[in-house]
Amino acid sequence: MTIRAEQIKLATTRSPLWTVAGVVVLSLGLAAIQGSVGSLSIPVEPERAATGVATFGVPVLMILAALSVTGEYRTGMIRATFLAVPNRTRVLAAKAVVAAVFAGFWTGVMTVASALTVGAVGSERQGAQLALSQPGVWRTVAAITLYAMLGSVLAVGLGALIRHSAGVIAVLLLLPFVVEPLLGALPQIGQRVGPLLPFTNANAFTEVPSLRTVSMWWGPVGSLAYFAAVVAVVFAVALVDVNRRDP
Repeated sequence: MTIRAEQIKLATTRSPLWTVAGVVVLSLGLAAIQGSVGSLSIPVEPERAATGVATFGVPVLMILAALSVTGEYRTGMIRATFLAVPNRTRVLAAKAVVAAVFAGFWTGVMTVASALTVGAVGSERQGAQLALSQPGVWRTVAAITLYAMLGSVLAVGLGALIRHSAGVIAVLLLLPFVVEPLLGALPQIGQRVGPLLPFTNANAFTEVPSLRTVSMWWGPVGSLAYFAAVVAVVFAVALVDVNRRDP
């Protein structure tokens, strides 16, 4: 019942639809540009074709997931939610599940669409490399989809901990795009701290070209496990906080 309630909230709110529409335009627009440029020089790999989805799409979907929590705290609706469902763990878990499924579905769709767009705009060789029959394309789709789902769970946890929209948006944007690249670029410190940063590991797993400036200590599977562990810890702390702190 709690998951159904969260689905209704998501379906009856306009912002998710407009958000997805904006992300689709940005992601496919970048894919079209990559296809035209790639056809003039070198072919675009599947992970590079999905740069727009990973760079623009996933962070925006994560913000949307966080706002599903902070929005209720801002309006006071969270009190009514907890009155209707006293089990706060179930409430937060339902929000995480719905956000993860929503983000995963649209990320998968956009990643496939980006590959097809680059293949259609680019050369015949490019189109063959990005055909859906190629296993590399589906590896990229699966990786970015999983990243989006885990990132959405992380965002829900951060939203429950911070409880302010501006604060959680700042964290979700500054951490992967400013803080982590700067830490990774610092002499001496970067190589020791960089491989322990969550979004650096997420990017290493997806293998999408990013702002990563350090060499990882483990392969893509290790990076996925590390990022998933960070998500689990943050979400567990959020569950404890939600059950102990008044809304």
